[in-house]
Amino acid sequence: MIKKIYLNLINILIIGVIKILILIKNKIRRIRKIEFEYFSNKYKLYSNKYYFIIFGKDKFISRETYINGPHDYDLLKRSIVLLRKKIKYLIDVGANIGTFCIPPIKDGIIDKCIAIEPVSKVYKILNTNIILNEIEKKVVTYNYVISDNIKENLSLSLNQNNYGDNKFRVNKHKKNKKNNFKIVKLNNFINHFDVKKLLIKIDVQGFEDKVLISGNKFILKKVPFIIEFDYDFLKKKKSKKIIKLIKKNYDYISLLDGKNLQKEKIENIEKFFHKTEKRIKHFNCLIF
Repeated sequence: MIKKIYLNLINILIIGVIKILILIKNKIRRIRKIEFEYFSNKYKLYSNKYYFIIFGKDKFISRETYINGPHDYDLLKRSIVLLRKKIKYLIDVGANIGTFCIPPIKDGIIDKCIAIEPVSKVYKILNTNIILNEIEKKVVTYNYVISDNIKENLSLSLNQNNYGDNKFRVNKHKKNKKNNFKIVKLNNFINHFDVKKLLIKIDVQGFEDKVLISGNKFILKKVPFIIEFDYDFLKKKKSKKIIKLIKKNYDYISLLDGKNLQKEKIENIEKFFHKTEKRIKHFNCLIF
């Protein structure tokens, strides 16, 4: 009887401690939210388990990271659950400030990474964050644009309120003009890692078709990839070619943004797109 009362008291105590910890965590989030919204600086430092210099005016990736922790890290964790195999290497195309690639390296989930960020201003912060987290020996960075045409002339549209929404556009009428950006194909990195233990993440704001075509060697080797699609993807000229290539080499597609992880057969990819687009304009999925 005394033992039962004792155990009940311990359970009540544990539940009480958990509730207090949740309250503290929520309070910290509220404080961080107020700090970000009302005490604006050009740059801010996020420090917890990881360290990030973030942009004070960025209302999306930087804000989300400052309040809730590293943006998009859960996408990788969910993907590993679905893949059911050890992933040792990562190629991060559109690495931004490193909130996707830095945490798994620091946590020992990923051994080595190539991080590619085309916007110079963001690229500098990415490298700073890698040094802050003391993982510079495990991450190689490139200030490149990934595309299927290395000779095309590009212009960059910067979004001052969302540094994750910077967009490159092809200048069709300036073919002979000198390009200010280094353009390479994703296939250039095919021999850097063992493809059987590799995962690719692609977040390139409308350049998905160009990146995928430039990385067709990875697709032929069935390397799984996380990618953010938008509702316009199926309307692009090259989308049919890409969908055909994906269908031929992969088995499943899974929405990573939902509460429940469910995989669908790759043969139903068009239906998956139409069904998902009705709910969200931008969505992250794993193709494997």
